[in-house]
Amino acid sequence: MPTFDFQCQKCKTVFEFARPFGSKATPACPSCKNKKTEKLLTPPAVQFKGSGFYKTDSSKPTPAAKPAEAKAPAPDKPATESPKPAPKTPEKGV
Repeated sequence: MPTFDFQCQKCKTVFEFARPFGSKATPACPSCKNKKTEKLLTPPAVQFKGSGFYKTDSSKPTPAAKPAEAKAPAPDKPATESPKPAPKTPEKGV
């Protein structure tokens, strides 16, 4: 059963009381026996330690960067120029 904190409205004593979930019954104060007590809001007692709780822990590892492929050296002339055809040589004999 969960433990809740209560405070007496008469003597202001703070005490713990275990009651099942969904129960609306308020306990009497242990020091003055007053039945007017109220439940205090307290933060949950949860601690996130270790791996798996953060965004970076649950993401898939990225693949390693591939090394750049070796490229042929760039030509001195722009690629838009076409190479000049070789000069024609006269044919021999006929």
